[in-house]
Amino acid sequence: MSLEQLREPTNGGPAPCRRKTRKELESQLAYIRQSKLDHGYSKAVGRLFDLATSYVEDAEAAARAGRKAAWVMGLWDAPLLYACDTIPVSLTELGRMGSLEAVTVAEDYFQLPKETCSMVSSLLGEWYLRRDTTVRRMVVFNGSCEPLNLAWELVRQEGYDVYRIEAVNRPFADEEGRYQQMVRFLADELNGAARWLTGQSIDENKAAREIKRVNRILAKLRRVLDRRRQNPLFIKSLATMFLLMGSGHYFGKPEEYEEVLDLLLQEIEAAEVISPAKGKVVPLAWIGGRGQEFGVYKAIDDCGGAVLGWQTPNVFTHDWREDIPPLEAIAEFMLSGRVIGSPVHRLKTIEGVIERSGSRGILFYGYVGCSFAGIHSEIMRDHFHRKGVPSISLEGTFQVGPPSGQLLTRVRAFVEMLS
Repeated sequence: MSLEQLREPTNGGPAPCRRKTRKELESQLAYIRQSKLDHGYSKAVGRLFDLATSYVEDAEAAARAGRKAAWVMGLWDAPLLYACDTIPVSLTELGRMGSLEAVTVAEDYFQLPKETCSMVSSLLGEWYLRRDTTVRRMVVFNGSCEPLNLAWELVRQEGYDVYRIEAVNRPFADEEGRYQQMVRFLADELNGAARWLTGQSIDENKAAREIKRVNRILAKLRRVLDRRRQNPLFIKSLATMFLLMGSGHYFGKPEEYEEVLDLLLQEIEAAEVISPAKGKVVPLAWIGGRGQEFGVYKAIDDCGGAVLGWQTPNVFTHDWREDIPPLEAIAEFMLSGRVIGSPVHRLKTIEGVIERSGSRGILFYGYVGCSFAGIHSEIMRDHFHRKGVPSISLEGTFQVGPPSGQLLTRVRAFVEMLS
């Protein structure tokens, strides 16, 4: 199925009910197409999926046509990159629209062990396969993990131009003077990235405008999520995941992403509450990576669940500061909002997610081969078990492909247990 076929418009009416075989839903694009049909009543969700599926290809085409673009994490980068007139191309979207060959290439060409984190293997394989047609510049952050730090150097050897922002991690308890010192250091690092992208220091007026824009967009996103808690089946779990992802990079098209939010707000505020087919909806919290295996989200929805609480690397719960220099505002947002690092630091934030969403259970999600996600999940699961909150730990792959039958069975059993 091509992306053009996927983007064919629906008739706007409700999708006919018919069973889908596993074969028909075995690819990422097929899951998205089915979700578009399931959201036949929402033009906004259809446009959201169109933005998501065209994102990487359109950014690559723009770069070939002379626009500036760079691969980024796609979490906090938007104000910095757009202020530098550069399209941020989120590496987390590459796995979702990638090929099945990527991991094989990583193991055969880069000689990565099979036990390597699937995210690292998939990204390296994709960048190698796309090396003649894709964006060749990267702005990356050294604070992610050591396997990714190795990946940056391997991909540099393949001709990619990589700018690495030095890591800054905020301690759990610190002195105010030390924190301000860290903010200034990180702001200088961000300005170094701006000089690398443009040849000059950041344009603070442009950066300030971008911070105002991201605050405006996040306010609209939070309104959508608030309304969704009252009408949880209007936007299903997979579409919500893409909505959250877009808040970090706007899919390379800020105006269009904001238009989707505006239209979605109009739709959900006017819509009648959709009644669940199986009694009441089971509210759930998703903690960790967003997951590439879209069948997991579909299994949750099909069993009567709805992911209403999210704690992922995309931070959308608070605004960026507008009362300080923009680079310091970006640095403060990164330091105050990052969810990587010690899982103990995240427990209070997750408790807030559960309280706001009314979640009855937690899905902890990590990628196969991640060197720390498994341990972190167990620490957090133990904490919430003692508080009486059921949870399940899921391991998925970063590359494309259907989820395993075992993974889907575990998800279904967990949701049904809470029903």
